[in-house]
Amino acid sequence: MFPHHFPTRASIALFALCSSAWAQAWTEQAVVALFDQQSPMRRESQAATAATIEAVRGRTLWPNPTAVFSRETAGFTEFAFAEQQLPISGRLKLERQALDPARAAMEAQGAARLWDARCSLRAAFYRALAAQRQAEVTRGALTRIGAIIETLGVREREGEGSRYDRVRVEREAADMRADLALAEARARSERGVMLAYLPQVTIAATLLGDVAPRDLPAAKEEIIRQALDRRAELRAETSRVAQLNLEQQAADRRRIPEPVVTAGFKRTQVFTNQIDSGAVFGVAMPLPIFDRGQADIARLTAEQAQAQARRDVVAQQIAASVASTYDVYVARREVLGVFERETTGAGEELLRITRAGYEEGELGILQLLDAYRIERQTALRRVDLQFAVKEIEIELARAAGYEVTQ
Repeated sequence: MFPHHFPTRASIALFALCSSAWAQAWTEQAVVALFDQQSPMRRESQAATAATIEAVRGRTLWPNPTAVFSRETAGFTEFAFAEQQLPISGRLKLERQALDPARAAMEAQGAARLWDARCSLRAAFYRALAAQRQAEVTRGALTRIGAIIETLGVREREGEGSRYDRVRVEREAADMRADLALAEARARSERGVMLAYLPQVTIAATLLGDVAPRDLPAAKEEIIRQALDRRAELRAETSRVAQLNLEQQAADRRRIPEPVVTAGFKRTQVFTNQIDSGAVFGVAMPLPIFDRGQADIARLTAEQAQAQARRDVVAQQIAASVASTYDVYVARREVLGVFERETTGAGEELLRITRAGYEEGELGILQLLDAYRIERQTALRRVDLQFAVKEIEIELARAAGYEVTQ
């Protein structure tokens, strides 16, 4: 029986575990490593591979022998014998050879599902990170606006400031608080998406990483070539074609008769009080007249043609997807580069000029708020553009089947 204080201690321990997990910050590498180690999708893939292999292995076993005992009371005759079919056609060897491509096909299918889920997890991570960065930008802008509101309040009480200026800035702050709440909600929502791939207690409230894009070390043609070599879907279809080819050869061996050997013992009454016994031996040879495996051969031929066509379709889709995604990546990188060149330092200079003009009475509160808004919107747009490039990086990796950036 458990001690009376056990539930309290267990609750405290569980709360501490969850609190420590949620308090720490996570990087992309840590999240992906956790997915690779603990995702149930990997166990599901391994189980599916094992089930397929055992299904194929069942066709490689020898037929079970048959034991027969019979007794005739009229005249007293007893038979005890066993029958065994001899698979001399070589079909079992071909079925055993089909095990390796069957295993490779299932492992490649599992790897393809895992890679797609891994890319989806990374995309959710960076969506959450981008929303977190936008929340940080808005939170910093709110801090600066709060200082302005305090200054305007002091001036208003001293009769040196306008009530309109303070109310207008407070109204701007209300909009920013709404933007902050929306950004934080987006970050929480994307962390919730990550829970579909990770244990719940491991998702941290704070994410660490760099939304800025990375470089592509290879040209588009090289990425397409490597994608056609590395995509797990293509490996799966290639292995499937090899498996079906071996199974087709095994089905074709059914044209070769496989004899059934019978051996046993017989006891029979030869005279009134005399019983004699002896060995029984026989061979039965099935004649492949009607069923020569032609139905299975036709089916496997059609499945092999289907797998080959599916492989060609997948290869065509991979090449087209990589090419189009690469072009989008280049276009987004160019947009980000132009934006960085045109905005770097401009917002700070505009804000400095506007702040000086406002303090000297040459500019009003609207011009000052506009300068602060432009600075904030520039920072938010930078995060948007950086995430757009990061998003297309992940889609390019998804299409190529490997990490294309460095």
